Amino acid sequence: RSAAPTTPYRPREGKALAPMALDLIALERRLIGFDTTSRNSNLAMVDFLCEQLKALGLAVEVDRSEDGQKANIFATLGAPDTGGLMLAGHMDTVPVDGQAWHTDPFTLTERDGRFYGRGTADMKSFIAQSLLAAEALRGRKLKLPLHLAFTYDEEIGCDGADRLMHALQGSRRAMPRCAVVGEPTNFGVFRLHKGYHTGRVTVTGVEGHSSKPNKGANAINAAAKVIAKLAEVEEERKGHRSMEEFFELPYTTVNVGLISGGTAFNIIPNRAQVGFEYRTMPGEDPDYVMNQVQGYVREVLLPEFRKQQPEVDIRVEQLVQSEPMMTPAGADIEKLALELTGTKRSTAAPYYTEGAIYNAAGIPSVICGPGDIDQAHRPNEYVTREQLEKGVAFLGRLIERVCL
Repeated sequence: RSAAPTTPYRPREGKALAPMALDLIALERRLIGFDTTSRNSNLAMVDFLCEQLKALGLAVEVDRSEDGQKANIFATLGAPDTGGLMLAGHMDTVPVDGQAWHTDPFTLTERDGRFYGRGTADMKSFIAQSLLAAEALRGRKLKLPLHLAFTYDEEIGCDGADRLMHALQGSRRAMPRCAVVGEPTNFGVFRLHKGYHTGRVTVTGVEGHSSKPNKGANAINAAAKVIAKLAEVEEERKGHRSMEEFFELPYTTVNVGLISGGTAFNIIPNRAQVGFEYRTMPGEDPDYVMNQVQGYVREVLLPEFRKQQPEVDIRVEQLVQSEPMMTPAGADIEKLALELTGTKRSTAAPYYTEGAIYNAAGIPSVICGPGDIDQAHRPNEYVTREQLEKGVAFLGRLIERVCL
C-alpha cells in the first residue's frame, strides 16, 4: 500500500460542529448515536471528534480512505517530533441487522447501572475515556506527547490501522513509543493474540439435468469435500498445542463461515463458493492451513473432479493474511499496564486486534480497555458504569507515568 500522508483536519463545508463541554456520559451518548457500522461512512463521527480534539488543544490530522468516505484520526498533544504514548481505538462497529435489541442500538440507554448501545463495549467507550483523559492535561507540560489514534474498518480487516501506520511511517516522523489498544478486556492486560486469515474456494462445475448426473459435474459436491478437508486440518492442528497457559484454545482454529451455490433442486450446480477463516498461533507457519487446502485441491480434488468433465476448475484464494500479536514479555508498557490495573500477569486475547499492526510497525502494544468481549457483537451490548468510570482513572494514571 502506498503511504497516504495525513492532513491537518479541516471540517467539511457546512459540517462544522460546535465543541461540547466534556461529560463522560454525554460524550458516550453522542458517540453511540453515530451509526458507524463498517458498511457506512464514518465522517460525521470524525467531524465531531476532530472538533472536540481541537478544542482540547490537540493537533489533529485526518487520513481518508481511498474512496474518501471514511477517515482515520491521529491527534497529538505535545511535541510532534517525539515518540510518546498512543491510545488507540476503532470507530466502526458491527451491524445490528436481525438482532433482537430491547432498545434502540444507536441511543444510549441506562438500566440498572448498565449502558446499552452498539459500540458501548466494542469500543466507543474507550474513545470517550481517551478524550476525558486528554482534557485533564490542559495547561500541563508534557515530557512526551500523547497520541490518540481512532481508525475505520477494524471490524472488516483492520484496513484503517494498516493505512494509518503506512501514512505515519511515510511521513518519517517519530513513531509512538508504546500503545494501549482499548478493546474490551474488563481492564485485564493482553499482550498476545492469534493471527487472522481468510480464504475463498470457488468451484466451477458443469450444470445439467439432475436426472443425469453423469452429464454434468456437481460444484457443491466438490465444495463439500473442501469443507471436509478444512475440518480435517483443524483436527490435525489440535494435536499441535502451544502456549496453553495463555490461550483458551491453544491451537490454530479453522471456521467455514460462508457457502453459496446452486439454483434449483433439479439442476446440477455449476458453481459453489466456500469462505473460511483460520486463526494461527504465534510462532506457527501462517501459510500452513492455506498450503494444506491448496495442496489437496491441486493434487487430489481437482484431478478427480476433472474425470467427470475436463472443463471444471477449482480456484483457491487468500483474502486476508494478518499476523499474530506477540508483544515481548516484560515490555515497559506491559509492566506499567499490569501495575496500574493491579493485574498479576498478562494473557492472550481470544480475538484479533489492531495491536498486531501497531506491533509490526515497531510500537510495543498491549490490549486493555473497558467492557466485556462477551458483550461485543451481540444484541443488547452494554458497558457498566463502573467500567466507564474506571477507564478515565486508569488512562489518567497511565498518561502521568509516561508523558508527564
